[in-house]
Amino acid sequence: MTEKERKEKIAFHRAALKELLATPRSDWHTGFEALLRIETYKYGNSIRLLTEEVLGEEPPRADYVVLIEDKKVEFDKDIFKIFRKHNILEYKNPHDSLNERVIRKIAAYAYLYIGIAEHEGDIKADEVTISIFRAVKNPKLFKAMERSGNLIKGDAPGIYIVKGITDIPFQIVITGELQGEEYAAYRALTDKAAEKDVEHIIIAADREKANNLRDHYRVLIELLALKNPQIFEEIRRNDMDGGDVLMEIMKDRVDEKVNEKERETTVNHLKDIMESFGVTVDKAMDSLKIPQSQRSIYAGLIKK
Repeated sequence: MTEKERKEKIAFHRAALKELLATPRSDWHTGFEALLRIETYKYGNSIRLLTEEVLGEEPPRADYVVLIEDKKVEFDKDIFKIFRKHNILEYKNPHDSLNERVIRKIAAYAYLYIGIAEHEGDIKADEVTISIFRAVKNPKLFKAMERSGNLIKGDAPGIYIVKGITDIPFQIVITGELQGEEYAAYRALTDKAAEKDVEHIIIAADREKANNLRDHYRVLIELLALKNPQIFEEIRRNDMDGGDVLMEIMKDRVDEKVNEKERETTVNHLKDIMESFGVTVDKAMDSLKIPQSQRSIYAGLIKK
C-alpha cells in the first residue's frame, strides 16, 4: 500500500467513524446551517464549512468550523468581523442553556482543535476564533460576567466579547438583539419570530437565482414555518407579493397531506378485501393493481 493509498484509507474510515459517532442534530441546527451556507455562498471556494467537526480521537465535536482559505476575504457583517482562518462556531438553539460551563467548554474545544495530532502543528492559536450564537442572553450570567470584567459589549448591538477566559478571540452573538434587515434571518431563527423578519427572508429567497442557495432558503423557511405556523398563516392570508418559494413549500405540504390521505384510503380498501375474501395482502394488492414499486410501503402500513 502506497502512502497516498494509506492516507486515503485513513480519511475514508475517519469519515465513516465521524458519521457513526455523530449526535443527532436538532432541526434548529439544520436551519442555522442553511443560514451559514447562505451567508458564505458568495465567497465561493474561499470558505469551507465543516459540520460536527471531531476535535480529537473521540468526541467532543464543534457544531461548525468555518475555514477561510483566502486571506483577502472581507465579511460585510459585524458578526463575522472577528473571523480569522479557523473559526469555531457553537450554535445554541432557543431552548439550549448558556452558562459559564458552556463558555469554558467551547474555549476548551478551541484548544483541542489546535492541539490534536491530526493537524500536526499546522493550526496556530492566532489563526483561531470562537463564536457562540444564541437567540437570547442569560441575564444572570451576563451580569456576573460583566461585573467580573469577563464580558464587554462589542461594536454592534447583539455582539459581546468574552475576556479573560482564553487568549483566543471569543464572541457571543445574541441574535435577538441584532439590528437591521441584513440580520432578519438570525432574529427569525426562533419560535417567536417577527412577521416582518420572516417576510424579509421570503423576499430574499424569491430574489435568489442560484438553485442551491434557494434550496438553503427553503430549508430555513420550512423550519420557520414549522416553528411559527401562526405567522405563516397570517402571511398566506395577506397574500404577500413575491412568495414563490413560500408557495412551493405550501404546495408540497398540501401534496404531502393529499398523498397521506390517499395512502390511508388505499390501506383501508386493502384491509377490507383481505377480511372479506380471506386473501393475502399480495392478492389484495393485485386486485387494486398497486404498482410493484409501492407494494413494500403498503405491506408495511398494513402490519402496523
